[in-house]
This record gives sequence, structure tokens and C-alpha cells, in this order.
Amino acid sequence: MVQSQIEDLVNRYFGQIEVEGTDFEPRDDAGPDAAYLLLRVPLDMLRSYMVLKSKDGLPGAEFWKETKLRDKLRNSGKYHGQGCVPLEDVLDFLGGNVQVTYQELKGSPEIRMSITEIFPRSED
Repeated sequence: MVQSQIEDLVNRYFGQIEVEGTDFEPRDDAGPDAAYLLLRVPLDMLRSYMVLKSKDGLPGAEFWKETKLRDKLRNSGKYHGQGCVPLEDVLDFLGGNVQVTYQELKGSPEIRMSITEIFPRSED
């Protein structure tokens, strides 16, 4: 039941989501670069999601995974050259472990959401 409500939520707000940036960021340990995606997301979408999940505060990586935004963005035509690399290239790497952070946009009904690929730590 909740999954169908999440799908409805994504469908309702998807037209308001904007891709702001795509890139691969260098990591401190000089390993492979981490995929990075920057989105503008309606705050109302996040609030509605949290009501569905009966939680407080902004959601983390579970929001990215449960909403299946990666798949929806892949075929959406929302990318028009914002960022350094094609959206599809970045999305290829954002299907596993990710970190989600937010930046408030003062006076805006949206929030900046960044999704960054997380690498498993090696057991040295």
C-alpha cells in the first residue's frame, strides 16, 4: 500500500523536480571518482513522503531508493546539459549505496538535494 502511495507522490511532483548538476567528484583516497547528482526537489514532496513513512525530519538515502527517482530520471528528458557529464552516466553509479544531503534554498518552496555514491570500505 505504501509503495503505491510513494509512486503516486513521485508522479504528482516529478514535473517540479529539476536537475541542477551532474559530476564525478574525486575522493580523498585517490580511488575512483564518486558519482554526484544535484536536484531541486519540492519541499512538499519530502514532507508528504515523511507523512507516509510516519517519520520526522528530512529523509536520507531511503527516499532516493524507495521513490525510484533514479529510474524515473533516466528516461525523463529532464537533463539539458546541466553539469559536467551526461545524466545517464551518473545514474549508472547511483543504484547502490548513496548519501543524501540537503541545502536550504532561502525563500524557495524547493530544497537542493545532493545524491553521492558511497563506496564500500575495504577491510585492510
